Amino acid sequence: MTVRDPKKLSEHFNTLFRAGDLEGLLKLYEAEAVLCPAPGVELRGQQQIRGQLKALLAMQGDLTATQLSCVQQDGLAMLHAKWSFKGIDSAGNVLELGGFLSKLARRSPDGGWRYLLDLPLAFA
Repeated sequence: MTVRDPKKLSEHFNTLFRAGDLEGLLKLYEAEAVLCPAPGVELRGQQQIRGQLKALLAMQGDLTATQLSCVQQDGLAMLHAKWSFKGIDSAGNVLELGGFLSKLARRSPDGGWRYLLDLPLAFA
């Protein structure tokens, strides 16, 4: 499914995550997107982002992102959301995380919106 309204990106991400749809999640990112999962860490391109998303999905957790704002200009959208995650780490321990994120999305030629920059710990 192509997301035609950037305000719906977080909601669609939540749905795909709950379904465990790795390929669907990757389609929300541009080919040259950058994901910064921790301060000083930059994952560039869908192949690197795939590994991070796959590891997150492996925790079999619940992820919720609630959109706080979306500002659009000239085919770009700056998104801010509050998120929470509860899952199980590789040692079997309960893991609870949360925070605020910032994402920059861009409208593609097909009219869909995809993430270009993803900072899940924007205010850490």
